[in-house]
Amino acid sequence: MSEYQVIARKWRPQRFSDVVGQEHIVQTLKNAIRMQKTAHAYLFVGPRGVGKTTTARIFAKALNCLAPEDGEPCCKCRSCLAVAAGNNIDVIEIDAASQSSVNDARAIRDEAMHVPVNGRYKVYIIDEVHMLSKQAWNALLKIVEEPPAHIKFIFATTEVHMVLGTIISRCQRFDLQRIPSRVITERLEQICEAENVSITREAILAISRAADGGMRDAQSLLDQMIAFFSATDGSAITEEQVLSLFGLSGVGEIDNLIAAMCENSRGRVVESVFNLASRGKNLETLFSDVLGRLRGIQLCYLIENPEQILETDSESVAEMRKICHTTNPEIIQILLEQLSPVGRALHDALNKQVFLESIFLKAMREAHAVKIEHLIARLNQLRGAGELRFVEQLPAPRTPEKITIDAPAPPVSVPAPATKPEPKPQPVPVIPEIKEKTPAAIPEPIEISEPEPEIIEPTTEPEPPVQEQPPAPPVSIPTPEPTPEPPAVEPPAVRKTAPDPVPEKTSDAETLWLQIIQEAANGSSKELISAMKQCQPVTYENSILTLMFEGQNGPAWLLLSDNAGFFMEIIQRLTGDWMSCVELNNHFEETDQSPRHRESLMMNQQAMQQANENELVKTIIDLFGGSVAEIKK
Repeated sequence: MSEYQVIARKWRPQRFSDVVGQEHIVQTLKNAIRMQKTAHAYLFVGPRGVGKTTTARIFAKALNCLAPEDGEPCCKCRSCLAVAAGNNIDVIEIDAASQSSVNDARAIRDEAMHVPVNGRYKVYIIDEVHMLSKQAWNALLKIVEEPPAHIKFIFATTEVHMVLGTIISRCQRFDLQRIPSRVITERLEQICEAENVSITREAILAISRAADGGMRDAQSLLDQMIAFFSATDGSAITEEQVLSLFGLSGVGEIDNLIAAMCENSRGRVVESVFNLASRGKNLETLFSDVLGRLRGIQLCYLIENPEQILETDSESVAEMRKICHTTNPEIIQILLEQLSPVGRALHDALNKQVFLESIFLKAMREAHAVKIEHLIARLNQLRGAGELRFVEQLPAPRTPEKITIDAPAPPVSVPAPATKPEPKPQPVPVIPEIKEKTPAAIPEPIEISEPEPEIIEPTTEPEPPVQEQPPAPPVSIPTPEPTPEPPAVEPPAVRKTAPDPVPEKTSDAETLWLQIIQEAANGSSKELISAMKQCQPVTYENSILTLMFEGQNGPAWLLLSDNAGFFMEIIQRLTGDWMSCVELNNHFEETDQSPRHRESLMMNQQAMQQANENELVKTIIDLFGGSVAEIKK
């Protein structure tokens, strides 16, 4: 009975044509042998199990082959057979992990001076070369740089950053890539067919996914599955057996978890993670699979045929497209952004199940949160449909703040009838104004409405004789009693509460801008008024007054930009439109704009837009009340 040989050794490639997934390297080496332009030192870099040592052996076999065929070794001559059997004295394989001292390097240097025995070259294949010490590298440095004509060095490593830069510069470097899952699946199917192994395609796909781009790992896993689950009754190895053995999660389970995250179903997400963890699934692998699946779904949105990028078959892509039809691509993008940076933290977490649940729930909260741009778009939609017409009839957002300042008047009216029981029929409108302590109350109403001096004059004259209250009522009370004085007093109150409709509503940009300048002239600095007069109004469309101003980045420009909210308050009061705002643009030729000017212009426009959005959100909250989420709902 012959000794059993594992699949990884039995199916190791013996020719360049048998190597899969590394076509860029194979073609270069074949051309170098065919043209007889081989270098003296090569460096093969790549992850484990992708074919570094195998490629090095085939290359060494081709170098000493007695009858090469288009750069390929014949695999029939005595030199090729000796290399395949591992007893060719001209091809020396060294494990640098166990022979890393300076004495081992000196022995290699001394032996390399001898000519080969049977072949044309003496080939040194040094595996895991990054394990050599610095002293050993220094001992080999000279011979690697200028070796004899009969010497070839082939170095292989998985940690190229640990190799000295002086050695890398003296070698031809080849980076071997991870083998695509599709290629691994095809090779495993070929092996199973040749070895008469009964296994389902889903199980082979699961093995390819677990191999993570390594052909040797995939073949070892297949060998392990054959030993564990291959029965005499001829039953096929299933996907469930592969998943249970290696702690992997099925594609359907991952899709269910992603669907729950997209639907914002927190309970289903927690239950899915608990079920997978209770069945012994590797949670780190689960997290990696979820990220890979989210990336595949996103690529289905962006690319018409993502099979090549995802390294998968069309059936898997069709399943991901089903999720695309029921999911918002923005949610997928936010989930990827939230989950991508936390892989290392999951690796270091003490309780991986709790940590995984928390990061999934956090990503869901960010993905399904209400965005300010969505709220503004919805409000604009409602306003365009005419469903927010009643808002234009409401007072301006700034007016309620001024009314609340004058609010102390009503509480003063309560003690007034207590001190004067006689004028009970002359009630609230007249007595608070006469009884109120004028020194503190006069300056505030004067700022609110200037056209009331005629009504206030009779009340302001008797201010010094405050104690002479008896003469004041007989003079002022009898006249207003027969004539309905309350309605005469109420109009000024109406003017205070709703000053917006008084100004003329105009659509002329120049007239509107002149009115704004006149309104801003009271209490504003001369510099601001001068800067406003330099602006040229262009249009007033869609509640936006567009201004042109020359001299960007100057003091006047910055002063105008800082007072954007002040202009918006005035234009809303003048037009009666709470959506009105001012847009300030720079006015000069494009050829005169420097990158610095354009950047400053963009920053100022963004600042004005942000100020408008903040005012809009504040206005909505003042009008409707509640939170932003309730307003959208």
